[in-house]
Amino acid sequence: MAGVDVGNHTTEIVLARTGLGGPEQITHGQGPTRGRKGSRESLEGAAALLHQLEVESGVVVDEVLLAALRPVDTATAPLPPPASPRSPVRSLRSATASTPAGTGFGVGRHVPLADLDGAVIDRPTIVSVDASTDFEVAAAVVSAAADRGWQIAGVIAAQDDAVLIRNRISIDVPVVDEVDLDGLMPGALVAVEVVAEGRAYRRMADPIALCVALALGHDRLRDVAEFTRELADSPAIAVTERTGPPDPPAVDDDYVDCLENGREVRYTVAQAHSVLRQAPPGNVVRVRLRAVRTARDGIAVDDAYFTDLSSIDDGAWLRRGVADTRGTVVALLAADLVADAAETLQHLTNRPTRTLAGEPEAAAVGAMTTPGLPPGTVVCDIGGGTIDLIGAGRAVTAAGAGEAITTAVARVLGVPRALAERVKRTPALRVEGPHVAHEEDGRRLFLDSPASADAIGRLCTRGSAGLVPFSNRLAAEEWRSLRLAIKRETVATNIVRCLRAFPDPPPALVLAGGGALDDELLRTVSDALRATSIVVGRADIDGVHGPRYAVASGLVHLYG
Repeated sequence: MAGVDVGNHTTEIVLARTGLGGPEQITHGQGPTRGRKGSRESLEGAAALLHQLEVESGVVVDEVLLAALRPVDTATAPLPPPASPRSPVRSLRSATASTPAGTGFGVGRHVPLADLDGAVIDRPTIVSVDASTDFEVAAAVVSAAADRGWQIAGVIAAQDDAVLIRNRISIDVPVVDEVDLDGLMPGALVAVEVVAEGRAYRRMADPIALCVALALGHDRLRDVAEFTRELADSPAIAVTERTGPPDPPAVDDDYVDCLENGREVRYTVAQAHSVLRQAPPGNVVRVRLRAVRTARDGIAVDDAYFTDLSSIDDGAWLRRGVADTRGTVVALLAADLVADAAETLQHLTNRPTRTLAGEPEAAAVGAMTTPGLPPGTVVCDIGGGTIDLIGAGRAVTAAGAGEAITTAVARVLGVPRALAERVKRTPALRVEGPHVAHEEDGRRLFLDSPASADAIGRLCTRGSAGLVPFSNRLAAEEWRSLRLAIKRETVATNIVRCLRAFPDPPPALVLAGGGALDDELLRTVSDALRATSIVVGRADIDGVHGPRYAVASGLVHLYG
């Protein structure tokens, strides 16, 4: 019999004989999955690998065992940055705005520009300039109002006129432009801040200060703190209290449909970021993302996971411009199984083929053959497209795994996916001269042979044919920090999300699958769970395979 695991990235096969003492393994092998998981192309690749193993081992397979297949689509999409739908405050400033003016912060009641002609109000105000007002007119009215005694603490403008207005007014206040004034009522409290170039301190990004500024109660502090994380790197801030539910997506907009308390709720993509990352897998039912080919018309899903690349930049503390952290890595787990996979593989191999179990069940059986596992261990199978957690009478499947790391690396470095697959796994070095290189740990070493001209001054990974350059901007230490941040945000945080579905933390989490071969991933998962009592280890399937072949071996054991 042959246990066949067609993964999103790799196809693995275990050949075994049935016997009274259980399955007796004959051989095993793996190869890259061709095309989309479950497609005819991917099954043709599995059939070719099976034939190769039969020839090499001198056996003929009587029966082929398959796990139920569900593809995952992983891609980078230009999605808007996160915006928490549960926050009691909302940002007025456009995510793409880039031209604030002035420095400092201010808090005051909202006053439209036209109302400055009325009686002076003896309290701090934030003046708004609508899109139809010329910047010279706005500056003149603001200056005249300040001369009459208005206490103007800041200006917010709908157009990108901040610098033009700030250069023409007589008072030194922050001016924030590209602001959404819809729904902002006169008299509403507004907090604004513009940060000086190169400065990191932001008063209004402090959740306690923002709660005080907008007169919010302490019971709302936690939600405000979640919101202020989104402001951490903003050069300008304009915030007010949310007085109603967030606007749903327009008819033609992208959307994410989630289940909440038994009913479907439609979120904009920006709102869905935090919802998807905080809730356990299984709360998403449908997604439409026009930037993702398979989801441009809407797709039914069992899970979706978004990784905002700017959060990776934050975690790595990179110098500005050394990596491209625009966009979002999207992983979508299709809701529908590939119904005809066994039939297609049977036709291709001319062997009886049946779907024996789901991938999580098979992975758990395979991983539990690891010697010395403590009772109550939860198996975590990290594949190319999904993370499966199995234990304590339940199984959780989440979108987003090894392919998410590869996609993020390819995006931030601007390299092809094949090169990203290589550089994501191992340390790199920066070549300083023909004979000298700088390692990630700060050591300098002499190269065994002179570096090629295209490698000098660049960050390189070691390949079978020598050094392969992939970046001329990053220092070796920066790349290590960025690489670990990517693995934390794409996979480790996702595993923490999955564990929320289990009522009690397990004593141990054993990592299986190709992702478990990555020593750094073992470390980042351990670090993410450091606050818990969970010990993280690596599977050794059947005591011989290491973390690979969990599903393929599990199918063989289930058959036996």
